Amino acid sequence: MIVPLKDYSFPIILTTNLTFRKAKQSDATLIKKFVEKEFGKGWIDSIENGFLQEDVPIYIALAGQEIIGFACFDVVRRKKGLFGPMCTSSSSRIQGIGYTLLHYCLYEMKEIGYEYAVIGEAGPLEFYEKACNAVIIPKTL
Repeated sequence: MIVPLKDYSFPIILTTNLTFRKAKQSDATLIKKFVEKEFGKGWIDSIENGFLQEDVPIYIALAGQEIIGFACFDVVRRKKGLFGPMCTSSSSRIQGIGYTLLHYCLYEMKEIGYEYAVIGEAGPLEFYEKACNAVIIPKTL
């Protein structure tokens, strides 16, 4: 899927008791533990790629001191302009956490100067269509 960023603007997001912030180098171990617990080891390489960068392109959602979600960009195979992976803990879904994390990433991608954000392996497609007007990239023949 692809999201044009030229006319993108950060949406109004309702205030919650959760904290959303950019990850720091000191968050690396906690984020990797969260990812492994919730989703297995499949995304660990991508997370580690994020922490190799000076300006870590990962956002986290916290309930108190506990990580309950994350989203990142520019980490999968170290490719620029790719959004993801993103996930929310199974006990915290359907609360707007993924929506908020998505938009923090898209906003920063626009600020960096990206014209588009590519969402690889997106799912569910309907979430991204509704959340940020993402469209499916047609397959070439």
